[in-house]
Amino acid sequence: MRKIDDGLPPEREDEAPSPFIGRVGGVGDLSPEEAACEDADAASAVEALEREKQELEDALARARADFFNYRKRVERDRLKERAMIAEDNVFSFLPVLDNLDRALAVNPKSEGRSILKGVEMVRKQFLNVLESLGVTQIPTDGVPFSPECHEAVTAVPTDDPKMNGIVVEEVMTGFRSKDRVLRAAKVRVASFAQDDEDEPE
Repeated sequence: MRKIDDGLPPEREDEAPSPFIGRVGGVGDLSPEEAACEDADAASAVEALEREKQELEDALARARADFFNYRKRVERDRLKERAMIAEDNVFSFLPVLDNLDRALAVNPKSEGRSILKGVEMVRKQFLNVLESLGVTQIPTDGVPFSPECHEAVTAVPTDDPKMNGIVVEEVMTGFRSKDRVLRAAKVRVASFAQDDEDEPE
């Protein structure tokens, strides 16, 4: 009897059956233990990524803070350097002002009044320039002696105990730039000394 060809490939006796036959779900099907282990691994990986992300964010924040502090430090150093340069330039002009003060201290003749007036104008202008640079004169008139900004050249005896340690005369003008003393003022200071006969026996 002739077998009818149905278009399907003939079965081979030596062909092994598929290992997936009879399994529900095919390749992706896992046992509960395997699925739980895979979920734990995934959760651990996510946690590690979260930690790494947080560490990177912290490092970035620190880098930003360091850069901000660096910029502030550079700007502060730049301003300080400029201030020191300005102070050095001002210091080189102080002898000129000293000479003007000496010229003004001389008693002029009547015909020299115009010269004296010109010197006074130059001195005033010079002081204005210094003030615009933040440089001011150190007060000396009747103030208590301060070793931070005064230099005593002589002591002037006084019989008034209230005048002890008080500046009575300025020998050379002192200058400060804000809180920094450029040059201490040279002054004469009153000194009260009690007489021996007034001391108690």
